[in-house]
Amino acid sequence: MILFVVESPTKIKTLQKFLKEGFIFRATFGHIRDLPKVKLGIDLNTFKPTLEWLSNKRKVLSEIKKIGSQVKEVYLATDPDREGEAIAYHFYEYLSKIKPELKFKRLDLIEITENGLKKALSNLREINPYLYQSWLTRRVLDRLIGYLISPQLSKNFKKSLSAGRVQSVALRLIVEREREIENFVPEKSYSLEIKLKKDYTEISAGLYYKNKLYKTKNKEKLIKFFKEKLSKDFITLEKIEERIEKKNPPLPLKTTTLIEISQKFLGYEPKQTMYYAQRLYENGYITYMRTDSVRVSEYAKKLAKEFIELYFGRKFVAQKINIKKNRFVQDAHECIRPTDIYREDVPLSEPEKKLYKLIRSFFIASQMVPAEYLLRTYIFTHKNLEKDYIFKSTYRKLIFEGFLKIFRNQEEENEFVDLRIKETFEVSEWRIKEHITEPPSRYTSSTLIKKLESMGIGRPSTYATLLDIIKENM
Repeated sequence: MILFVVESPTKIKTLQKFLKEGFIFRATFGHIRDLPKVKLGIDLNTFKPTLEWLSNKRKVLSEIKKIGSQVKEVYLATDPDREGEAIAYHFYEYLSKIKPELKFKRLDLIEITENGLKKALSNLREINPYLYQSWLTRRVLDRLIGYLISPQLSKNFKKSLSAGRVQSVALRLIVEREREIENFVPEKSYSLEIKLKKDYTEISAGLYYKNKLYKTKNKEKLIKFFKEKLSKDFITLEKIEERIEKKNPPLPLKTTTLIEISQKFLGYEPKQTMYYAQRLYENGYITYMRTDSVRVSEYAKKLAKEFIELYFGRKFVAQKINIKKNRFVQDAHECIRPTDIYREDVPLSEPEKKLYKLIRSFFIASQMVPAEYLLRTYIFTHKNLEKDYIFKSTYRKLIFEGFLKIFRNQEEENEFVDLRIKETFEVSEWRIKEHITEPPSRYTSSTLIKKLESMGIGRPSTYATLLDIIKENM
């Protein structure tokens, strides 16, 4: 018999569908060993931590001890990240002292499916001490900052406050942005827009200088410009320019972009998103949801290509996807994607169903070709206009859906106006448009997380609870 250790009992239900004989499954329900709760637990001279077995896991440890005496081998299939590596290491530490002859193997379950399990079982490995030390180092830093700085904050502000390795940086970013907003001085500028008419055709155009929308802080200057140069004459269509513009599909999802799109499209807060994603992962419907990578396995690429070709046609399949490398990416495992691209729905709660459909749609879209638009620009001139001044109007029309085929009815389309070069138009209306510069936007949950990620601060496992911690300290 082999003892198969995971973190969640939900995973056990899924795994038992594929491994029915020769295995005993048990869940850890999270960490079993950690720094003490009531004291620092770190020698400040050597920075050596003192870990202790968690009192609320005595029942789990007792049961594991009993089962450990009956088996010859232990498969440690805790989550494929540093937290999971630490839990696996502590189980090894606990059981190897009780029964030294036990053999231990580590599994990386990127997806809890039959295929994912086969892949993990064919790539059994040893526990990685460097990953464990990485977790331990981070844990020590968290404890030092939290335990040594938090009391000073509370004392000075006479309020229960806390500091943290990530949360304090996040709070500083929020404060700095707020100061930017407070110190921001809006600036006004003005541009000229005219409405041109001929028979039943109407078109709006803006005044441009050297191919940029002409703006000035002098409103009266524009009024005078119009009245002196344009008010009593016709304007001529000098040129029609056309070009193709491509809109690229989204990249495959990682933790930060999953948080971003679920807030944008579903209104979920980061903590909700990660809870629902955890449920989807544990039930075998998506790959591991704590990742900083947008890499897609060759197997998943092949399935996506077949799916897109079958349902949309070969011209919708992306041949090559170029992804820029980020120096902060650890790339331990691939992107967040559905484990079965053909599965349209999942038998879970409504919020989990919605998140699954969003993940699936974005993954399919990420493997498709760009959408294409035809941009048509009408350029108007007038005999009184000085050199480099023109009136311009641009229309955009979707000519090939590409990945937008997945996101139907979400794109606005313009109808082209049928005009001929050298046609003349009467100026039927005109107006001075006011432009006011906007201050920087306040961070949302997702934009703050995105900013931290760009700075290499925090990890996918910490982002979900970050905002809650900051709010609690407000």
